[in-house]
Amino acid sequence: MGGQVNYEDASTHNGNNVFESEKSALEKAIQIIVASASKNSGLVDIIDDLNDYITDHPYREIIGLEKKLTNGNREELYPKAVLLKNRFERRIAKAQLSIVEQKVYVQVLSHILSAFDQYIRPKILSSQSKELIDAAVFERIIEPVHKAIIDFDDCVTKELVSGMLFFLTGKCHVAWDKSC
Repeated sequence: MGGQVNYEDASTHNGNNVFESEKSALEKAIQIIVASASKNSGLVDIIDDLNDYITDHPYREIIGLEKKLTNGNREELYPKAVLLKNRFERRIAKAQLSIVEQKVYVQVLSHILSAFDQYIRPKILSSQSKELIDAAVFERIIEPVHKAIIDFDDCVTKELVSGMLFFLTGKCHVAWDKSC
C-alpha cells in the first residue's frame, strides 16, 4: 500500500493526515509575513500602511458607526457592531508592538475594504435585500479573512473579523448607504 496518491485539483498532503487545498493570496501573504517574523522581532512604530486604516477617512464626514449604520438602514446591527468594533480596537492597539501583526492587519483590512467595494457596495447601491447583503459579507469577507488568519492566530474568531469590518465602518472607510 505504499503507492503515490494523485489528486485532481491543487490539493496537497503534508504527511500529517491534513489535506489542504491551494491557499488564497491573503493566506499566502500572511504565511510570508509570519515566516519573516524572526528577522523583525523588535518594537516598532506603527507602519504607515496600517495608519491609513486606523485613522478616520480623510475625505468623508466622520459621523461614527451608529450614524453610518442608521444611514444604511442597518441600525439593528449597532448593538453587536459596537461591541465587536471595540473588541477589534483593543486588539489593534496591542498589535502596535508587533511588526508582524501590523503587516497581517494591513493585508486583512485591505482585503476587507477591497471585497466590500467590489462585492458588497454594488448590492447596497442596487437596493438588494439585507439577507443577500449579509450573505455576501459572510461569503466574501468574514469567511475568507477568518480562513486566512486562523493559522496565524487561533484566537481570531469570525466575530473579530466582523469587528474589523465595523471598525472600518466607524472610521468612515466603509459606507452602508448610497452616499459617497
